[in-house]
Amino acid sequence: MESKFKYKNFSIVIPIYNEEEIIEESTNAIIAICNSTGLSFEIIFSENGSTDDTKKIAEELIKKYPEIKITSSKKPNYGNALKAGFELAKNDLIISFDIDYYSESFLNEALMLDDNYSCITASKRLVSSEDGRRFVRRLATNFFVILLKALFGTKLSDTHGMKAIRKVEIEKFVPQVVSTQDIFDTELLIRIEKSGGKIKEIPAKVNEIRPSVSVIYKRIPRTIRSLVRLKVIFYKESLKTNSL
Repeated sequence: MESKFKYKNFSIVIPIYNEEEIIEESTNAIIAICNSTGLSFEIIFSENGSTDDTKKIAEELIKKYPEIKITSSKKPNYGNALKAGFELAKNDLIISFDIDYYSESFLNEALMLDDNYSCITASKRLVSSEDGRRFVRRLATNFFVILLKALFGTKLSDTHGMKAIRKVEIEKFVPQVVSTQDIFDTELLIRIEKSGGKIKEIPAKVNEIRPSVSVIYKRIPRTIRSLVRLKVIFYKESLKTNSL
């Protein structure tokens, strides 16, 4: 039977850090929605510095599900974890999920992505989006996007959360990304956008199933510093380009 999707396979990259309470249940759910596509797939857990039994449970899940791979690092760093997973992924479309934020409808939409687009993202800030997070987290997202637009002139309404990127774009742009931690994927999307790549945004539906594992008041100053640093890097890169 002919598939309704444009892709024959896909990879899902999931950074994990201290997820022992939800990793097994979420993995079972993610495997189920992947199997429903009828396509070949792999799931890559990118464990980074967990201090609980996350890594042990992930290794047990590998025995249950042959589609799962795991890469691990000693230091907690979301951006580096995402990068490691992207670099390990082998399939034509590479999808970023969080262990507490994934969607069958987003997966299906991504697998039908038109050839004119480089990637697709789920935006929490579109009119038809449903953002059930706490007020302080919604406020932080709005502030972050205001900074992005002021510093980089991006048209994107949201750069965090679920996204699916063609492998050819990953191979081209990931080596250029200098940011880690909170803005690795933000820089990746901005580089794709600046190069002329089209990014499709679709509404997101977000409900918190547990408190964030990162502390927001620590992330805010770190993120601001990272954005300013990235602005300086882009400026220096533009000088080099103009001098050629």
